[in-house]
Amino acid sequence: KVNNKRVAYKGIVDVPGIVQAENFDKGGVDFTFHDADDEDQGETKYRTDNGGVDIVTGNGGYALGYTAVNDWTEYSINVTEPGRYTCTATVSSGATGSSFSIGLVQDGKVTTLGRISVPQTGNNSWDTYKAVKCTFSKMLEAGEHVIRLAITGANCNIDKLNFKCIMSTDIDEIEATQPQNEVIYNLAGQKVDASYKGIVIKNGKKYLNR
Repeated sequence: KVNNKRVAYKGIVDVPGIVQAENFDKGGVDFTFHDADDEDQGETKYRTDNGGVDIVTGNGGYALGYTAVNDWTEYSINVTEPGRYTCTATVSSGATGSSFSIGLVQDGKVTTLGRISVPQTGNNSWDTYKAVKCTFSKMLEAGEHVIRLAITGANCNIDKLNFKCIMSTDIDEIEATQPQNEVIYNLAGQKVDASYKGIVIKNGKKYLNR
């Protein structure tokens, strides 16, 4: 049995930051990526290890193209600021119904973080790119992780993914004491009472509620 080795294509990407969709991890078919067929319809010659993943030119660089349902690519990231994230994807589509999901890969399982519906940006043309955003349903913890981009609706081009932290859980930013008799929220923005244990938000600041 030959065990494939995962290698970040141009180095592990620090997050917050930008992941270029064409720079998925090296490792092999059905290990770090999957494509519906082994034909590279993009014909850009950007990579020789893409195993049929279609890489096209677009938006001043390269992008994933000719996408089909159940295609997926994976990326190694390093979360430097733990917390709640948004993902702004730069995408195009000449058709309707395109979409994809972003998931966190752990112990062979994929947990969906967010879903993005790609609008029709051109009439049978994939040359016009637009930014579409989603908010992750789960927090990202600090450290190295693998994320998966999975096509759920065909025919979208994906240029890049911009990950931005909108609510940090960095312990260095958390106050040890907290003001009394004020409304408090958990990190998901939900109102909680004084019996809630963990990190809470009061007046825009984070506190540790013991």
